Amino acid sequence: MDIRFTNIKTLLESLKKDRDIDIQNLNWIEPIGIALLKLHKVTNPNININLTGKKSCINYLKTLLSSQQNQNNTYTPLVQFKNGENIDLITEDISKKILISIKTMDITDKEDLKKYLNYLISEIMDNVISHSQSNIGGFISAQYYPKLNKVQVVIIDNGIGLLQGLSAQHNIKNEQIAIQKAMEKEVTGSNKFSAYNNIQKHAGLGLFFLSKIIEHTKGKLIIVSNNSLYNSTVNEYTNLDTSFQGTLVAFELYEKQLEYEFHMLHNIIRDEDNEDEDEDVF
Repeated sequence: MDIRFTNIKTLLESLKKDRDIDIQNLNWIEPIGIALLKLHKVTNPNININLTGKKSCINYLKTLLSSQQNQNNTYTPLVQFKNGENIDLITEDISKKILISIKTMDITDKEDLKKYLNYLISEIMDNVISHSQSNIGGFISAQYYPKLNKVQVVIIDNGIGLLQGLSAQHNIKNEQIAIQKAMEKEVTGSNKFSAYNNIQKHAGLGLFFLSKIIEHTKGKLIIVSNNSLYNSTVNEYTNLDTSFQGTLVAFELYEKQLEYEFHMLHNIIRDEDNEDEDEDVF
């Protein structure tokens, strides 16, 4: 069994409150699965996660699910963050560890990838802190895969989900519509600015820019809010039979698809959005 970005629905639907999880013949697990299992175990401490499969994979996962994991690795298997912590410092550390493992990219391209990661990771983490009402904060897991030239990042919380989080300001009927709304521009936020070419920071643009960047770079995006899953690869929403509660945002960026510098792509997205607004006027 492999637990990957592409088949995460299977793991999500195996999550039930007060029911142990049995994972047999596990040979491979990606950050999206690691973070999901960790959150489920922390949220439901009385359940057991029973594992069989490839020894190295089992030992790796057991270490991450325990409270004794080593955070000094050159990769970032799993990091918990809470309200009051410095998100920018955590983001900087995560990006640094990802970039250390990339051997085929020159300094200029690495610096540009860092700008992508810093902006996207900090925005989504800020959403968790500001809106999720999670009692344990959130978890982030990330890894670079050199053979595939891709970075996978997942950020997850056990909060109220997007429907409840947005329904006070918007007339939303279900989680699917809430996910759609969350990817619109300036749904929530404040008026802070980052150093990235005056790109607004924490202004409700995180999921909007993430979805647009994924579109332009042919990446992949999964958003889960409680019992609803969005998969950008097939542009499809799926209802889930799961006990998962909270929000999961996972994305993959492919090194060879990053044709634009971060600032340039930001400007392209901004100009496209302005054109759409002009069309709406007429």
